[in-house]
Amino acid sequence: MEVSLATVIGSAAGCIGLYSLIPQVVKCCRTGDVAAISLRMFAVRTFGLLLWTLYGFALGSLPVLIFSALGLVLSSVILVLKIRGSRMQHAGEDCRQDPPQGGADTAEAVAR
Repeated sequence: MEVSLATVIGSAAGCIGLYSLIPQVVKCCRTGDVAAISLRMFAVRTFGLLLWTLYGFALGSLPVLIFSALGLVLSSVILVLKIRGSRMQHAGEDCRQDPPQGGADTAEAVAR
């Protein structure tokens, strides 16, 4: 079985791309801290990886298919954690009381 140069390059690129996501996934899973992650960026990235997976399937290119599918899984994990984290954060904000809004009553309350 002969492996083409394009397959080797594609496999190397896929490994590097996956390697860049793994530390982020591990950190998010361990700490649950997703505050610094952009929801929009990971939503777009996940959708892009879905399209790359479909493209790899359509072409019959194993490197594109395999590495984009694995990247899709990793990005989806981060996206789900971010969505869960955002919901929990918003639920916590709803429980807090809002401070009084402007007016003379506010000034009098502060002066007391």
